Amino acid sequence: MRKISNSEKRFLMVLLKLSGLKVEIPEMVIQLKDGKMGSTSFDLTQNQSRSERIVAGNFIDDDGILVDFELTMDLHGNLFELDFWKVDFSQLVSFPEENEIEITYSGDL
Repeated sequence: MRKISNSEKRFLMVLLKLSGLKVEIPEMVIQLKDGKMGSTSFDLTQNQSRSERIVAGNFIDDDGILVDFELTMDLHGNLFELDFWKVDFSQLVSFPEENEIEITYSGDL
């Protein structure tokens, strides 16, 4: 478990704004074992389950590699996970600016 970084928090704020969903961003996260692609869990008790996708999309990382992402919520309406998949499975270099994000899914919550 670790404190959420400022860049993670800014990225989440953008995603939540784009989705229109108002939920609390936790101060602590669990880094997922994904080859350092950047995925995090907000389920600190590790007792929750994924309920639904909030928003998904992609962006080009600073190293020129495509990154897909998905933000999900748990059964109680709290943030569950922020998952990243770099197409070459390399480490996430940086979070994008809002104008660099392409949204491919935003549910009607």
